[in-house]
Amino acid sequence: MSTEADRVRGGFKFSEVLGPIETVLGQVEQRLGRQVSAFEPGVSDYVRYALGTQGKRLRPALALLAGGACGPLDDHHITLAVIVEMIHLATLVHDDIMDGATMRRHKLTVSARWGNEISVLLGDCLFAHALKLATDFPDMEVCRRIAHATNVVCEGEILQTQRRFDLELSIEDYLKFVEMKTAELFAVSCELGAFLAGAPAPAKQSLRAYGMALGIAYQIYDDCVDIFEQENEAGKSLGTDLNKGKLTLPILTLLRRASETERDQIALDLTSYSMQGAARLATMVVKHRTLDASLEMIERYLDTALDALKVLPASEFTTALRNLAFFLQSRSLVLAGGKPAGTPAPTR
Repeated sequence: MSTEADRVRGGFKFSEVLGPIETVLGQVEQRLGRQVSAFEPGVSDYVRYALGTQGKRLRPALALLAGGACGPLDDHHITLAVIVEMIHLATLVHDDIMDGATMRRHKLTVSARWGNEISVLLGDCLFAHALKLATDFPDMEVCRRIAHATNVVCEGEILQTQRRFDLELSIEDYLKFVEMKTAELFAVSCELGAFLAGAPAPAKQSLRAYGMALGIAYQIYDDCVDIFEQENEAGKSLGTDLNKGKLTLPILTLLRRASETERDQIALDLTSYSMQGAARLATMVVKHRTLDASLEMIERYLDTALDALKVLPASEFTTALRNLAFFLQSRSLVLAGGKPAGTPAPTR
């Protein structure tokens, strides 16, 4: 990538990358907070807690930046940003149940605090409320696209869950799951942001392609974090993918690079999870340099994302979309100097 990536690596914070939409993101945050009052009093505390586990609001940011790259932003973009964030939060609530995760963004997960039964129903409420908001758009195409994307996300989760502990899973199948369960929401955020700004078809298609490629790169990065980043730095439970039999790119690469004897041990450690087995896997992913292969894949998808932006006119919004790709690249490079999750940090 170009020296622009070095500039982002050299000091840009995520908040600075999103500078062009800082004020509008604040309005999105206020609108999200107001959604709490739409729920029954006995439910609203759960919703407030889920909304309060604030991350980077990346999907809302994509909707706003894509819109701004194609035309003026308006109240419809704020509503879209709220919808995609609520869908995302619903998936996180359900994911944490399936993964048995106890921490999310440095807080207890909903399931760890209130149990799985409440969490399942809360995730359902968030999904339903997001779709209800989508029906308020005057053009039903927005509601149809939101409903379709939500369906794709859920189908992707089901397909991945079906293939847990499947040592024959191909990298192509893994990428299909990633495209469905993560990248689709990135893509529809960009696509609809452009649509609401009145963008022509080529711009909408290009921004959808950008979101899809960025989303795939982001999920590969997140899967690497599960293995290579320390838990206190990530702010969430790590190692849950291995524990639940999710075969992500670093492990799939390891299975292809390991010797026959090593593969037998890997299979045993994956299907009979233990701390000792996890330590062996951590040693082997370093030995076979599977992080390098994952970083190369991330780089290829980020290049695809950047290529998709070439049809857009120059603007601060287009620059911010490019810098998002550079920011993710910089985070990936930080992992390159990291250690597998669970290995002790060096003492000073």
